[in-house]
Amino acid sequence: MLAESRGLNFFDIPKTAPPSPTLTPFPDPKIHDFLFPRRRSRNPPREAGTSGGLLHHILQSRAAQTPGAEIVHTRGRNVDVAEYSVVVNGEPVFRAARYYGFRNIQNLVRRLKPARPSRMPGGKPFGSARKPAGKAASLEHSYVEVMACPGGCTNGGGQIKVDDPVVMERRNYSGKPGPQEQKDWLAEVDEAYFSGEEVGIEVSEETFEHVVGGISHSYINDTLAHWAEITGIGLDRLAFTSYREVISDVGKDTATDTERVVQLAGKIGGGW
Repeated sequence: MLAESRGLNFFDIPKTAPPSPTLTPFPDPKIHDFLFPRRRSRNPPREAGTSGGLLHHILQSRAAQTPGAEIVHTRGRNVDVAEYSVVVNGEPVFRAARYYGFRNIQNLVRRLKPARPSRMPGGKPFGSARKPAGKAASLEHSYVEVMACPGGCTNGGGQIKVDDPVVMERRNYSGKPGPQEQKDWLAEVDEAYFSGEEVGIEVSEETFEHVVGGISHSYINDTLAHWAEITGIGLDRLAFTSYREVISDVGKDTATDTERVVQLAGKIGGGW
């Protein structure tokens, strides 16, 4: 255990935060207030999950754009799969999902895999993305949150597990903990994540517009615009990621229908 390797007793560490040292102010006051706010964020709601709450915030933001919109949650084939829809007047206008764990991610990839073209001229595509005949195409997912850890971040590889020697000793486990013990331990970790003390929180008297879940989009956009102005760097380079699309024909079937017919004829012993 990391604390034990440094001569510390993890369970003797104070639960209250140490006093904050005096910060050296950032050169720009507006950026300083953004990086070191006077108010501390409150505990996230349970529906936001234990993995940062980005999916929850996206759904809340999308629903806030349309009066009367509601968020509909549908559980998937297991606890680590969930589907979400923002519904207006009974019609979905936005779809999102959560897939945690490698096996669930593999199932998601199979669903998103494009249909393979038929080798026969005029043939219909086949594969996982094939649509049933006569069925209209449904609204596609606009955002999918994936994570390798089943259960989310509180079950990540860097977290203390129930089979840790210190935990086993304190719980008087004689043998190796099973799935139920791991499930009970994860429930306690989740409870600790959501029930942290909020003592000492300072609430700012400032009011912002377009606040969703305690986050003001207008305040963030104004601060980023100010940051770009004082640095002379565009937001596309300053605050956004980028990628370069690589187009390659390796592994792709670029043959024409006529060439496919010739290939099939050759395989069965015929030809033109």
